[in-house]
Amino acid sequence: MNMTTNDAVIDVRPIPPRERHPRIFGMWEALEAGGAILLVNDHDPLPLYYQFAAEFPGEFHWDYLDRGPEVWRVRIARGDFPDPGFRPERGARSSCRPAAVPIEFVRPLTLDVRPVLAEGGSPCGPIEEAVTKLIPGQSLVVLVSFEPVPLYTKLGMCGFSHETTRLPDGTWQVTFKPGVESHPDRFEVCGSHDH
Repeated sequence: MNMTTNDAVIDVRPIPPRERHPRIFGMWEALEAGGAILLVNDHDPLPLYYQFAAEFPGEFHWDYLDRGPEVWRVRIARGDFPDPGFRPERGARSSCRPAAVPIEFVRPLTLDVRPVLAEGGSPCGPIEEAVTKLIPGQSLVVLVSFEPVPLYTKLGMCGFSHETTRLPDGTWQVTFKPGVESHPDRFEVCGSHDH
C-alpha cells in the first residue's frame, strides 16, 4: 500500500515519549473505516504493532513504507483486515547473556504500572527497566489496569511463561516466570525509545 493524500500524518520524533501513545491512539480513534495514519518515527515501532495486534485484531493493516536506519514510516490503515499485512519474524532476537536455571526461592519483583497509566504515561520504560533488573530465575509480577496481552508475546519470545489473575478491584496481576532458557536481555517493550 502507498500513502494517500487523506492519510493523517503523525511525526512522533519531536513529541515527548510519554505523550506519543496517547496521541497515536487518539488519532486512531478519530479515524473512520478506510482512513489511515502515517506514522513517522526514529526507530522501528514494532512494539506499537504488538499493541495494535492485541487491541484491534482484524481492524488494522500495517505497511512499512521506510525501514530506517534514520527514519521509519508506517502506514496503519483502519478497516476490516483479517490479515494485518505484516507479521514479525519469529526468532528475530538480539544477543543475550547465557540462560540461567530458574531459582524458585527468589522473591518476585513486583511492578505496579497503574499510576503511570493513570497519568497518561507509557509503561514501556518502567517495564523494560524492571526486566533488566531481574536476577537469574526471578519472576516479574506486573499490576496493570488492562490485560497486557502484548507482554505475553514479548516475554514469551524471551522464554517466560505467564499466569494471569483478575483481582477483585479489577486489577490484572500477571506473573511472568522465567524458563530454563529465558533471555531477559532480549526483551524490549518499545525499542530503544518509547513511542
